[in-house]
Amino acid sequence: MRKSYHFELLFALLLSIQGCAAHAQNHAIQVFRDGYGVPTIVADRLPDAFFGLGYAMAQDNAVQMGRNFKQARGRVAEVDGKSALLTDGFLRSLGIEELAEQKAQTLTGEMKDSIQSFCDGANRALAEQKGKIPAWVGPFTPVDVLSMAQLTNASFALLDIGRQLLPGMGSNQFAISAKRSATGHAILSIDPHLPWDGLLAWYEFGLETKAFRFHGITLAGLPFGVMGHTDRVAWCMTNNDPDLFDFFTVKTNPDNAKQYSYHGEWRDFEEKTVELRYVDGGEMKTQKQRVRRTAWGPMVPFRAQAVALSMLGSWELLDQSLKMAAAKDAKELREALRPLGFSMWNIVYADTQGHIGYQYNGRVPHRDTSFDWNKPVPGDDPRTKWGPLWTIDELPHAEDPKSGLLVNANSAPWLTTLGDEIRREGWPAYVTSYGSTTRYQRLRSLLSQKPKLGLDYARSTATDTEVPYAKATVSYLTAANAETHTEDSLLATLRKWDCRADVDSRGTALYWFMLRADPKMNGLAVRAAHGDTWTSEEKRAALIALHKAAEDMRALGLPPDAPWGDVHVSRRGPTTTRISGLLAPGPGAIAAVVPNYGPFQGGKIVCNVGSSFRMIVHLDPKRVESWSILPYGESQDPQNPHFGDQAAMFGRGAYKDTHFGSVRPGATGFARVVLTR
Repeated sequence: MRKSYHFELLFALLLSIQGCAAHAQNHAIQVFRDGYGVPTIVADRLPDAFFGLGYAMAQDNAVQMGRNFKQARGRVAEVDGKSALLTDGFLRSLGIEELAEQKAQTLTGEMKDSIQSFCDGANRALAEQKGKIPAWVGPFTPVDVLSMAQLTNASFALLDIGRQLLPGMGSNQFAISAKRSATGHAILSIDPHLPWDGLLAWYEFGLETKAFRFHGITLAGLPFGVMGHTDRVAWCMTNNDPDLFDFFTVKTNPDNAKQYSYHGEWRDFEEKTVELRYVDGGEMKTQKQRVRRTAWGPMVPFRAQAVALSMLGSWELLDQSLKMAAAKDAKELREALRPLGFSMWNIVYADTQGHIGYQYNGRVPHRDTSFDWNKPVPGDDPRTKWGPLWTIDELPHAEDPKSGLLVNANSAPWLTTLGDEIRREGWPAYVTSYGSTTRYQRLRSLLSQKPKLGLDYARSTATDTEVPYAKATVSYLTAANAETHTEDSLLATLRKWDCRADVDSRGTALYWFMLRADPKMNGLAVRAAHGDTWTSEEKRAALIALHKAAEDMRALGLPPDAPWGDVHVSRRGPTTTRISGLLAPGPGAIAAVVPNYGPFQGGKIVCNVGSSFRMIVHLDPKRVESWSILPYGESQDPQNPHFGDQAAMFGRGAYKDTHFGSVRPGATGFARVVLTR
């Protein structure tokens, strides 16, 4: 399908911060950092918390914030040069910066104060780093923040438009209700799968005000959290696949070239000239671009088509994010989703009362199903005009399913409850076309094995590394080799293998190289798992692929039984770290629950995509607890001590304590800084 999203992400919700602390009589702002540099900001007023957030975030990620803002506003060429003009031009044609400029003029009340305070705090940190960071970074303004909010809300649709999605990307999440929990309290697992650097790299933080407590993640440059928990509710997201955009074929008026047919009504094109700046040889130059827009959106270059995106110009996410954080229970959290501020996402949530819930979320317009919306539709036809958005009540949702479980890994909404609470039939393809995934199948199997599930089991499930179809494939290979009446030491290695992708597993590397040696091996692995017979030719091909794998490994100086961590790594600056998890090479997106992967470089799989943040939340009403991990560190700055200090823990599937509710003056293990405004 044109709009299949294999990539997860993410989006606006609370706040984020990092690195200092403050104590003052008026507008007290305290920022506590734990041993990994993760900040918790404490302030009475929300705007003051935003100030501390902006300050700490810019201390750690000033350059990344600046780059993210440039990208959101279509101004990357001002830093990277002429090569970025094409992307800049497209983003400027969408009008994201203009929308942000207009919204900045109409912000009022606490939201206006909070966003401005975030920028003020960040700009103070920039001033303190003057001479140490590039001159083009900052000062930051609310237009920067609002532009980024629009871009990130549209990011997956824009990636799909550009056909830039990376294969196998997605996310995992599951919720355990009180009745299925061994502790008697709900448990939530958060695990978005995204790139480990750039625009979508996470920033972890805690926030405490009189209104609420929060711990979770956001993106560098956003004063809104994305996923995490308060002392009452927790929520997470995986990407789903609603159709968020369409191409409309534009019919021009034969008597007036300045007009087009908008579903049968002649309208004037909007003509606008934008100035694109780019650096060239140390000088800033300007290139003018003519932009033609329609009521749907901008015209597509070199085509008589316009593109419409359902989320551009919507600002509901600003208030919605704070309402979610202030929710007292699962019911209020779902009600906070009603404005459809987020463009998409499967949202799973839980509360301290033991309830769990699921909402298939998306800004999806009703459409005439007689048209194939995967293709451009005629813009002059009244029947192709978008209808109202589907409401959250119309979209798939469920609360407290009979199974006591919710599981989604970029899988069909009706699979999420493990029961029949969500109907399977009748959903238009433009709402959802997802099926199952190997990650979903494994999570469902593990969570269904026990009547009661504890915290340790939740953690081990979320970090499970069993390689899909491997056991059956090794069995089929063994049977195929037996027909040759020969001994094979390579098969002995695979038979001893635990069929997992842990860093110390021996056999994972040989198996991965075998899949890489022949693109047909993924299909054979699936057939083996389903009990389908291999032909004689397929058996020979599989054994040839096994021996080719060993040859390839030896050519790289690797023995066939090399530990997986010797091959599967991440690199953060000069440090190389052994990493667990697996995404099979070749077609099919066969992935372990932990799907870390990256390019094959210098004989190693250098992971730079996969589980991008993990968190387990235990929703005990007496004391909510959580544990988390990033695959890198809090900072994107190589000079920062927290640039990669979580990588080793992440690589072996470990978690760290978030210290939720333990941050207070006098507490040990925290650095504290005081900010005054």
